[in-house]
Amino acid sequence: MQITTALEASHRDADAIASGVDSWALMFAAGRAAAQFAADVARRIGTRGITVVAGSGNNGGDAYVVAAELLRRGFELHLVAVGEPRSADAIRARDLYNAARNVAGPRLDVEIGTTEQLMLLVVDGLLGTGQQGALREQVREQTRRINTRRDSGAAVVIALDVPTGVNATTGEIVNDAVRADYTLSFGTMKRAHVLQREQCGEVIVFDIGLGEFASKDDGAWTLADTAMLRARVPNISWEAHKGTRGRVAIVGGAHGMAGAVVLAAQAALRSGAGLVFAYVAAESVLPVQINVAQAMAHALLKATLREQLDGAHTLVVGPGFGRGAQSRELLDVLLATLVNAMPNIPLVLDADALTLIGTDINRLKLLTQTREVVCTPHVGEFARLIGQPAAVTLENRVEQAQELVAQTGCTILLKGTPTIVVSPHTGSTIIVPRGTPVLATGGSGDMLSGMVGTLLAQSANAADAAAIAAWVHGRAAELATELAQSVRGVTLQDVMNAMPNAWGELAPSLLQSHAPRAAAVDSAGSSGSRVLAHLPRVWSDSNS
Repeated sequence: MQITTALEASHRDADAIASGVDSWALMFAAGRAAAQFAADVARRIGTRGITVVAGSGNNGGDAYVVAAELLRRGFELHLVAVGEPRSADAIRARDLYNAARNVAGPRLDVEIGTTEQLMLLVVDGLLGTGQQGALREQVREQTRRINTRRDSGAAVVIALDVPTGVNATTGEIVNDAVRADYTLSFGTMKRAHVLQREQCGEVIVFDIGLGEFASKDDGAWTLADTAMLRARVPNISWEAHKGTRGRVAIVGGAHGMAGAVVLAAQAALRSGAGLVFAYVAAESVLPVQINVAQAMAHALLKATLREQLDGAHTLVVGPGFGRGAQSRELLDVLLATLVNAMPNIPLVLDADALTLIGTDINRLKLLTQTREVVCTPHVGEFARLIGQPAAVTLENRVEQAQELVAQTGCTILLKGTPTIVVSPHTGSTIIVPRGTPVLATGGSGDMLSGMVGTLLAQSANAADAAAIAAWVHGRAAELATELAQSVRGVTLQDVMNAMPNAWGELAPSLLQSHAPRAAAVDSAGSSGSRVLAHLPRVWSDSNS
């Protein structure tokens, strides 16, 4: 699944149509899929009344098909048309609606203020992926009405392709943009869906018949979803033992910072590591032993670094490492040992280790000559690595990450909303739009580094290890937040406890069949347009 700009999505449609795919067939498939989804939601919330708001473009054409299909299914419908349809397909869709309207008769009421008050579901088909800039007043009048009804609890809102007022490419939100509970996208996921998850609500992508033209090698980003990642999770066989499930060594835990190593070690074990070793300051050994009984904690000694780390399949350096003079000296010795005596061990660099390296990219180049290296910075650490402020827009931030990858040979896992993974080997940009604000707390990144280290130890390549770990990390946060029905009150331990279920979604256990699971929104695809991707609603204080 690719994540496209509005222009990239338009090119895919145009290529399919040029090859002989009927443009009307695409619109009809989109409308039918959306109508089926709307009907399912209406049944869940217990309403027979639906308001459909249609604009004058092809997004409005989709809305007319939705309205026609819902009338055919026996729903009471209130249609609001803003402008006359402009394209031939949109005009055909309106004609289809008018024909259904003539048959529906008494189930239709066009008087605003009468049955509209009974319409508990609203479908936003005003503006689609082509929208830019401020909304004209006629459109704003409708978006205000939609938002007022949603915010008062009077209606659930479904947006077609993107909520009106949200730029599909940049995610920019203009005044009075629609706030959706569900956004139904057609053919591809759009950048706005991962940039504005709260505005878009739950995002479902439908296959409307683009076929091979849904994907192009034009620089579009790749969505990290279950379909992509499930086959890339390293297998744990029936014959596995602790030595074959991966030996992960974590280096950090300076005085007063044992907790960072504890979180990294716990997450490594939750991710399937067979053996976890923690090499920490002498005073941090006991706290690690007490809090992670399965980990083997040792005081890290500069004089015997090579002997201590020998036998590990992966090294994670940085959680609670410290930034003082002693930490800097220790890092210098450690990196020299890795270059000179341990050239093949994969490496995860996180937190304080990245801060200490700073803009010295030559050190990273030396490390990547003979091994896979994954750097897992947050935005502040990333800014220090590139020696300039991190870009505000996601597109420019991706470009900065790609440049750093080209300079160093590292795989970059740039944490954020969403998370970005850029690989020096594949050249692709992977977007991981999972997680909730629960992860915006100290220690979250330490967990993630332990997960990446485990997957590397189990022979996943660097890009896959980064993307899989980020997906499970974010999904566990979503599950923990859903269980609590709130962001507040949820801690990283709750996220840790949710990790088995997150792994279960991505990597079924040995007791389960390895057949693909059903789509997350089974009923949404029952009209014949299968679900390509599904992003759950993101949680924040405003919707908890």
